Amino acid sequence: MSSADGLLLGIDVGGTKIAGVAVDARTGELLAERRQRVDDAPLERQVTDVARVLVETSGGERLAAIGLAVPGLVDAGSGVMRLAVNVDAGELAIGPLVAKAMAAPCFVEHDARAAALWLLERGDPGDSLAYLSVGTGISAAVVIAGRLVRGVTGLAGEIGHTQAVESGPACPCGLSGCLETVAAGPAVARMAQEAVANGEASSLSVGANGPEAVYRAAAASDAVALAIANRVGVYLARAIRGISLSYGIDRVVIGGGMSRAGEPFLRPILDELERERTASPLISHALTPDPVELLPADSDPGAWGAVVVARSGLSNGTPVAPEREVADE
Repeated sequence: MSSADGLLLGIDVGGTKIAGVAVDARTGELLAERRQRVDDAPLERQVTDVARVLVETSGGERLAAIGLAVPGLVDAGSGVMRLAVNVDAGELAIGPLVAKAMAAPCFVEHDARAAALWLLERGDPGDSLAYLSVGTGISAAVVIAGRLVRGVTGLAGEIGHTQAVESGPACPCGLSGCLETVAAGPAVARMAQEAVANGEASSLSVGANGPEAVYRAAAASDAVALAIANRVGVYLARAIRGISLSYGIDRVVIGGGMSRAGEPFLRPILDELERERTASPLISHALTPDPVELLPADSDPGAWGAVVVARSGLSNGTPVAPEREVADE
């Protein structure tokens, strides 16, 4: 733990929600939590509002540092985010803006990488794993032998924008058929809406067919919801297979809003991976005995990862982990 006194804030910025935690900088004790939906206000103002609530509900202790976990292309040195296609923010110097508003140092990291660093901190420091976030968007972060893979472009792990289907739905990134368009939260809602509009027999209804409703219905054996869950599971299993083949990691840890559905979300992924393992000796060898771990529904890996970012930033003023570029491999 940091030797600093006061509060550390960890704030995770997603496409539909902002989640934050406040912890004691010395002990790591959780002091406050906050979650709110993203609205139309400037993003930095929304983040600052969450930060102020966290400070107030923590008893008003001195704020030592803030860590932000944000999507897109992140320059950890300058605190600038851009190319976050599921967040309407453009190019935004979110770190300096929040630091000025809160009169405290602010350190910024990509959301999936921040979560991976939290996993690394609570596990084996020499671990090799990937964190896969499935929510409004889809992204991954890879750790090899305890070292974060950032890549030469800063976009390593953006598998949500790899092509999953030909001539598929349009993606906010400008292409079509990306993994996000067929396996992220909005895709699940779209598929459910289309099924209801086409008159397919289902307990789902117009206006109540978001991912949470779909997976609840799948758990109750609704045929439409089960078909959607199975389709999403196949796409995500293929992505997990690709990550495992590319990096030779021990496991893929899944978090994000969709993962909170639990077993109805996870089971189709595991079933598809088992089918692939049975069909291919190569895939059987590439996948470890337990290739997928689902985080508990009450986890906030992005927010807790942002705490790691804040703590490390206070210690050394730089991004939080040794970086390994793909070119080094």
